[in-house]
Amino acid sequence: MIRASDLIGCEVRTESGQKLGRVHDLRAHAQEGDWVLMGLVIGGGGLRARLGGGVRAEPLQGGDLVAWEAITRLEPGTITVRDVIAPSIE
Repeated sequence: MIRASDLIGCEVRTESGQKLGRVHDLRAHAQEGDWVLMGLVIGGGGLRARLGGGVRAEPLQGGDLVAWEAITRLEPGTITVRDVIAPSIE
């Protein structure tokens, strides 16, 4: 089982090694009495969203949210995602 505390703060990189940022928050939705993880909130925009700062029409914009399906590998402190990231979840 993966805990939220295992993911928060992890560095997110693409398979080719490009650094995308760190995980600042998670996005999930309730489904049949359980929570289903939908994505990771990363980078500076993700940090601003977590802290409630910044004035934007949308709290998260492109590049700030990585869909859970894009993740290819989980290692302690590092999360690897596909080089071509699927469109962000809404």
